Amino acid sequence: MRRDLVNAADDDPRVVGAALTGSAAVGREDRWSDIDFALSVEGELDAVVVDWTALMYACGAVSHLDVRHGTVLFRVFLMRSTLQVDVAFWPSDKFGATGPTFKLLFGGTNELPQSGQPDRDELIGLAWLYALHARSSIARGRAWQAAYMINGMRDHVMSLWCLREEVNAVQGRGLDDLRNAGAFAGTLVLSTHPDELARAFHVLTGLLLGEITEPELREAVRALSPAAANRP
Repeated sequence: MRRDLVNAADDDPRVVGAALTGSAAVGREDRWSDIDFALSVEGELDAVVVDWTALMYACGAVSHLDVRHGTVLFRVFLMRSTLQVDVAFWPSDKFGATGPTFKLLFGGTNELPQSGQPDRDELIGLAWLYALHARSSIARGRAWQAAYMINGMRDHVMSLWCLREEVNAVQGRGLDDLRNAGAFAGTLVLSTHPDELARAFHVLTGLLLGEITEPELREAVRALSPAAANRP
């Protein structure tokens, strides 16, 4: 599939550059990896997107999802084989590496800002925002909403741990590299019983407190879950 995509890009005069991205670009793919393919398009993108979408469906795609980042369209295809193929359509004047997983196959690139780790303050803000809604959902007896909010809160607290340990904090990619990710086992909600929801929420609040250094914010977060107040 990847070879066919490269050949199609080479034959398309509107495509002036192409690159592999993702794990294949750094030699770390395995049997579960998807195909990440970036195209540098000269001129109007829409016609190229239409033609390449038709090509992907002719090759066995059954559905697709669009993700936009500025002027770049990432069209994610699900193949009949369950292979995921991501084709990124870049305007040629914006085409280039935004991180280390970029292997140019042909064409030229532009110097672009490099993608970084998520912002610590934003992660903390999202974590306490989910915590507020977890607390109110438990109090209102809305068990499934509470479980949803606890899960969202956990995602952001785990990302904070990744930042602190200097591993990849994007989309859970560094979680298995944490020294003590098992500390989060107690934050998993095992049932929708109110006591179980409160238990998981208390444990998670304690872990969030460990990431907050601002005294006033710490006190406010402590107040969300009294059982967490005894944690250092």
